[in-house]
Amino acid sequence: MAAEPLTLRQALLESRTQLASCSDSPAVDAEWLWSHALHRSRSWLLTHPEWPLTPAEQARGESLICRRQDGHSVAHLCGECEFLDFSVRLTSQVLAPRPETELLVEQALHGLPHRARVLEWGTGSGVLALAIARARPDCQILALDHSRAAVKLAQSNALRLRLKNVRFVRADWRHPWPEGTFDLILGNPPYVALHDSHLQSPGVCQEPRSALVTPARGTQTIRVLAAQARRHAHRRTRLLLEHGANQGDVCRKIVRRAGWGRAKTLLDLAGLPRVCLASLQHHRLGR
Repeated sequence: MAAEPLTLRQALLESRTQLASCSDSPAVDAEWLWSHALHRSRSWLLTHPEWPLTPAEQARGESLICRRQDGHSVAHLCGECEFLDFSVRLTSQVLAPRPETELLVEQALHGLPHRARVLEWGTGSGVLALAIARARPDCQILALDHSRAAVKLAQSNALRLRLKNVRFVRADWRHPWPEGTFDLILGNPPYVALHDSHLQSPGVCQEPRSALVTPARGTQTIRVLAAQARRHAHRRTRLLLEHGANQGDVCRKIVRRAGWGRAKTLLDLAGLPRVCLASLQHHRLGR
C-alpha cells in the first residue's frame, strides 16, 4: 500500500525542527525555502497547509533545507532578498544584505543635499546604491566593485527597478577612482580578519570570502578606502563606512589619520558599534 504523500503542514513542521540548530528564525526560513521550492508565495503556503507534496516538490524542498543546514543563507538559496521596501536578485558571488546595513542607508539619506553626487565602493548586489537612488531620484550615484560578476548583477537589479540615476563600474579598490569629488562616499567593505571564528558561523561560512576578509586584522580595506575617499572629498563631504562590532575605536583612528577632521561611531539596532561617520569639518557631526 502506497504511503500517504507528505503534506505542506508536515513538511514545514519537520523543517522548522531541522533548522532550529542553525537559524535564529527557523519557521521563517522554512517558509521562504518551501515557498521557493513550490514556486508559491508565503501567503499561499499558510492558506494551503494540507497541500499534498509531489515527490519532485518534496525533493526540491528537502534539498534546500539540507543546504541551509550546511550554512547557505536563505537569500542565496532563493536567489533574491528583500531589503527595505524592494527586492534584489542575488548570486553566490555577492554578500546577502544584512539588516544592520539599513543603518548606512538611513545615515546616507540624512542631510543629503539636492542633486548630490554619491560614490559607493564595494556595491555587491547594489542594494545600498539602489536604495539611495530610489529615495533620491535627483541624485547621481556611482557605485564601484572589483568584481565583474557583481557589477553585472547590480546593473540587472537597477534595470529591474527602472532606476536611471545610478551607474555601476568595475574598479579595483587599490587603484585611483574616477576623477571628481563627491558629496557622500560610503561603503560596506571587507572587514573580517583572516582567522576570525565568525567565518565558520551558519549563514557566513558559505559567503564569498573576497567580500568578507581583508588583511591587517580586518582593517586594510578600511585604511585604503579612507585614504582614497579623502582625495575625492570637498569641504562638506561625508564618509560612511560599515565595520565590525569590535572595530569602532580603530576605525575612527584610521579615518582621522587619513585626514578626516572628525569621526564618530554609530550604533546599529542591536546597540553595537557598526558605522563610522566622518567629515572634513571639525564642527559637530549630525546625529
